[in-house]
Amino acid sequence: MLSTFSYANILHAVGQVLDQIGVKSIAIHEEEDGLFVEGFNSDGQLQVQMHYDIASLYELVDRADNQTAEVASTQVTGVLSRFLSEHHRELVGASL
Repeated sequence: MLSTFSYANILHAVGQVLDQIGVKSIAIHEEEDGLFVEGFNSDGQLQVQMHYDIASLYELVDRADNQTAEVASTQVTGVLSRFLSEHHRELVGASL
């Protein structure tokens, strides 16, 4: 469990949410108890407003970190599987 987060981790996690929503521009305001995020469409009209308190940010960043780790693990497994099949090898005690 992480006790502190970098701005990069926080912005990455918030950015993933905004990408899923499909916003075209953003405004992020740091508040005493978290972040207030606004997302706008291509016409500049407000599309979404979100307030993340500290607990919500922690959960969001933790979830994003877990998803990143899962994707990285899947990519490594895919690379390893491809390498083994191209070289006609297999892992001992494992089935791919």
